[in-house]
This record gives sequence, C-alpha cells and structure tokens, in this order.
Amino acid sequence: MSKLTQEFPPDDLIRMALSDKVSFEEIHKKHGLSEKQVKVIMKKHLKLSSYINWRERVKQRQYKHRKKHASLKASRRDLD
Repeated sequence: MSKLTQEFPPDDLIRMALSDKVSFEEIHKKHGLSEKQVKVIMKKHLKLSSYINWRERVKQRQYKHRKKHASLKASRRDLD
C-alpha cells in the first residue's frame, strides 16, 4: 500500500472526490493532497471504468476547480 493511501482514509477522500460539490481546493485544505495525488488514489481504489467515468465528469465540471470557477464568475459579471 502506498504512503498516500496509508495516511488518509480513502473512503472520506473518495467520497469528497466523487462529490460534484467539493472542489479539489477543498480536498487540498482537508487532506493536503494535490489534484494529481487525488487522481492517483482514485485510480487505485475505483474500478477502471468508474475512474474513467469520474475523470470525464470532472473535466466537464468547471466548479470542481474552484479557481477556474471563480474566474468564470468574474468574466460573466464583466459581460453583464
């Protein structure tokens, strides 16, 4: 088992990562993991098809990346 999976309870981390309402920045604040580290853990603990579906869903969700989401809101306000 890798150091990452030993230090953090995978159930809580996986639940947060699967949630569309929790951003990678929030996961980083709670667990201290980067987006890349979260992806590694998800790939290890999910079935391959579930991991692929999750990645596709995350790519489509701008608010999963709070920084990107904030910049989108700002640009929309500028347009109004």
